[in-house]
Amino acid sequence: MGTDAAGPTLATLATARAGRTQRLIAGLVSLAFGAVTLALLPFASRPMSPMPGFVPVYQSALIVVYGLTTYLFLTQYRRIRSGSLLVLGTGSLYVTLAVLLQMLSFPNVLAQGRILGSGPDTTTWLWTFWHLGPPLFALPYAIMEGDGRDRSVPPSRVDRVGLLAVAGTVAAAALTAVVVTRYVHLLPKSVEGDDYWLLTTSGVGPTVVALTVLALAVLCWTTRLRTVLQLWLAVSLLLLVFDNIVTLPGAARGTVGWFAGRLEALVAGFILLGVYLREVDFLYARAEAAAEEREARRAELQLARDHLALALEAAEMGDWELDLQTGFSRRTPRHDAIFGYREPVARWDVETFLGHVVPEDRAMARAVLEGANGTERIDLHCRIKRADDGATRWVALRGKAYLDGAGGIRTMASIVMDTTRQHEAEDRLNQAQKMEAIGQLTGGVAHDFNNLLTIIVGNLDMIVRKPENVQRVERLATSAMTAAKRGAEVTEKLLSFSRRQVLRPETVNPNRLLKDFQALLRRAVGETVEVRLDLDASLDPVRLDLGQFESAVLNLAVNARDAMPGGGTLTVKTCNAHLDAHEIADRPDLQPGAYVLVAVADTGHGMDAGTLARAFEPFFTTKDVGKGTGLGLSQVYGFVRQAGGHAQIKSEAGLGTSIELYLPRSVEKAVERRPEGALPLRRAASGEVVLVVEDEPAVLEMAVESLGELGYRTLTATQAAQALERLRGPERIDILFSDVVMPGGMNGVQLSVEARRLRPGLRVLLTSGYTGTALDEQGVPADLPLLSKPYQRDELANKLRVVLA
Repeated sequence: MGTDAAGPTLATLATARAGRTQRLIAGLVSLAFGAVTLALLPFASRPMSPMPGFVPVYQSALIVVYGLTTYLFLTQYRRIRSGSLLVLGTGSLYVTLAVLLQMLSFPNVLAQGRILGSGPDTTTWLWTFWHLGPPLFALPYAIMEGDGRDRSVPPSRVDRVGLLAVAGTVAAAALTAVVVTRYVHLLPKSVEGDDYWLLTTSGVGPTVVALTVLALAVLCWTTRLRTVLQLWLAVSLLLLVFDNIVTLPGAARGTVGWFAGRLEALVAGFILLGVYLREVDFLYARAEAAAEEREARRAELQLARDHLALALEAAEMGDWELDLQTGFSRRTPRHDAIFGYREPVARWDVETFLGHVVPEDRAMARAVLEGANGTERIDLHCRIKRADDGATRWVALRGKAYLDGAGGIRTMASIVMDTTRQHEAEDRLNQAQKMEAIGQLTGGVAHDFNNLLTIIVGNLDMIVRKPENVQRVERLATSAMTAAKRGAEVTEKLLSFSRRQVLRPETVNPNRLLKDFQALLRRAVGETVEVRLDLDASLDPVRLDLGQFESAVLNLAVNARDAMPGGGTLTVKTCNAHLDAHEIADRPDLQPGAYVLVAVADTGHGMDAGTLARAFEPFFTTKDVGKGTGLGLSQVYGFVRQAGGHAQIKSEAGLGTSIELYLPRSVEKAVERRPEGALPLRRAASGEVVLVVEDEPAVLEMAVESLGELGYRTLTATQAAQALERLRGPERIDILFSDVVMPGGMNGVQLSVEARRLRPGLRVLLTSGYTGTALDEQGVPADLPLLSKPYQRDELANKLRVVLA
């Protein structure tokens, strides 16, 4: 039966659209029975040979047909909760009961004489009432289906409404039985013996015909016979019209019209049942096909599970599923083996898993599993201890959490794999990369310092051999000093890259700093490069070391100049920016939030992918030998990282380069402009005494010599303990000048604290070339002046001026 579903559920007779084939068959049936009826009308009154047993067989067939139809209607009603179907079901039930009552009124059918009633009037009126049933119930059905309103019964009331409707129908049938038995004499006379011509002349028969035609017309008009049920209900009503038309002219039992009418009435009842039985066959075929399809899918699913199990076993992965509500867990043997069990364990839940996680990773693992209800994803890497040998292993869990209606986790499913070998391989690779980087770094340092030491050693050697030539000595000494300064610059950049230099940060507006040394930038890049400043007037302040910032921007400018040998444009841009979590996903040490962006862009030849990947590496350079140290970008990288920021390069070959520095926004107010101009050289006054603490004898000798030239008296110590002994003594000491990194268990910062406790008014000046390891990353306190090594006499004098100011 070709029907189209009207909704997402399986279509039924009440909802399936009537197709063209359905309408064609219904039309042919109607025409066939109409033609037979017209053909039999001339012979309707002709008597036929007696047919013993026809009446009980016919009445029994009607009862079975309408009874089954009633059951199907009411079953459909319970399924789709349609009020209009309930009307048809109760109508079919009434007809069934009326036919049953009529059969009880026939003489000598089920017993001697009549069980119900006392004559043919009862039988004829019961025939009339059951013929009135279909149109009386089809009429409200047509009206309900035609207005387009939803007639669904609420689920909670389906059974109660259905029982009330059935009870009312039974009561109506009982009332009909009472009327046609006890009060039949009050009804119009419709039969004389076997002659029921009075049925026509009294107007009862024509009224039944008219009512059936009216119901048929209303049904066709309101519903347009859209569904299969409406179409065949109309055919059934039409056959009942044919039944009346051929029966009434016969006007007696045993005539051609009477037999033809009985058959048409039976067919009218059988039509809906037959269509329903066809639908049952159709649904059975659908169910059988669905079962076969489900079995095929089950086989495919089982095959896929088998393949997945083989793949997981080959990949040494375990598969697990956990129902948090029932505690049921499903795991593969590989899963339990990863956790050190030779045999599958009886119970496994989240707490069992966390019991295997090492204490250092347990809080993180719990947070990932409990936070899965927000992401529905499980992605966990942690360390566990195996149950059998207690070995620590790395495992990875990747899976999904399935939520319940309240948003909580209902079940979890994932795979688990032992990633210990992968971690070990990554550690070996990282170590190899570190060793390669160290080799490159030490090679670069050795190369540069060998060149510098060659200059220094060679010049000093020539000075020692011919010290009498003053001009020659000055020239050689100046050259050696220049080489030493270059060595100091290399060391400073190395410390910057390793983020171990001592910073003196201030809260400033980068715009002011850029404007202050704009002239220096122009001189550094030359006349062929145009310098443009694109500064955001609403720029937030940042906290940084002014000298290191200026050095970083200058390094970037010089690199940009070298990338534009034919000239171009250098643009320095500032603006407020925000780094999201996904932008710094590979930098767990950075926090998302507000930053200040300083970008230096050029219009030069750009970088290829290989150069871009190594641009921040120390001593990596694309310049010719002797043209650059390869420490410029590494110094910039180290400075930005030590300031708590982020540096990145955007470049394409032939399209220029932009280096972006993201510096953390400061909530402090920017400091006022620094005083300009060099401080005058400060010499000792009133015989100040300096306690010099230095463990390197040559450096100690140089410091004492420099202080002597500045007019200071000096006391010396090679360790903090010796310095404290002098401080406890009676000697005058005005300034403590100490190295930061010293042997003996106490560094220069600790010494200064103890020294100020012994002598509260003591001034302190510290010096160091590297403080990171000695101070456990804490650095030199901001209230302690620091003189970086190497230093010259004038730099020492200026720092002493600051200390004694």
